[in-house]
Amino acid sequence: MDARELSDASGVPYSRIYNILTQLEKDKMWILKEEASRPSKYFSKSPDEALVIARKQYNESFDEYSDKIIHELTPIYESHDTPIKVALYIHRGRNACISRGLSLINRAKTSVYLVCPEQEFLDIFYDDTKKARARGVIDIKILIEEKSLKDKNFLTILKKYSEISIIRSRDQVFGTCVVMDEGEDAFIILTQKFFKGLSYFGALTDHVAFGPAANYYFDYLYKSAKDVELK
Repeated sequence: MDARELSDASGVPYSRIYNILTQLEKDKMWILKEEASRPSKYFSKSPDEALVIARKQYNESFDEYSDKIIHELTPIYESHDTPIKVALYIHRGRNACISRGLSLINRAKTSVYLVCPEQEFLDIFYDDTKKARARGVIDIKILIEEKSLKDKNFLTILKKYSEISIIRSRDQVFGTCVVMDEGEDAFIILTQKFFKGLSYFGALTDHVAFGPAANYYFDYLYKSAKDVELK
């Protein structure tokens, strides 16, 4: 609609409508202005695109203030020799590890990042990951081991994931990992390949840096991986 139509439809006074439209277009970047028409018309971007833009703006602002806080407070904190107590939680057994992984996917609000070198976990996590996508978790990334692409069964499940996520591959993927909401929480699963006799072995800690560190490491691996194109 044009400005007059938007004013009438929204109840916002015409004297203020241009100021608000400018904020939505220039500052938040949620709408588009069509200059060619007279009077100019405005179009909204899709809800998921607007959310991606809003999250990016929030993250940039958060990072800016985080740098200032860390720069100012870290020297003060490190000047005091205070011991840190950290709890390490171990999940033993297949069911316990699967349950913990699924709980993170089901609690996710903005993003789900999966490292899955084995087909088993991709199969198990698919339904809940698809539900997460349906409820608005649009940032879903999958990282797999390159050699898995030679497995026809693996390709079958990847084709399903390709409809709801971005998939990349690389060599030397270490274990299975679930990271939710860009590091709010994370969980690492190791199998018999790493611990013979223990079957399944999951690890997490209550340290505040565990989730962000897992997210940072995932991002490092993901950026150096190759896009997977499935036909």
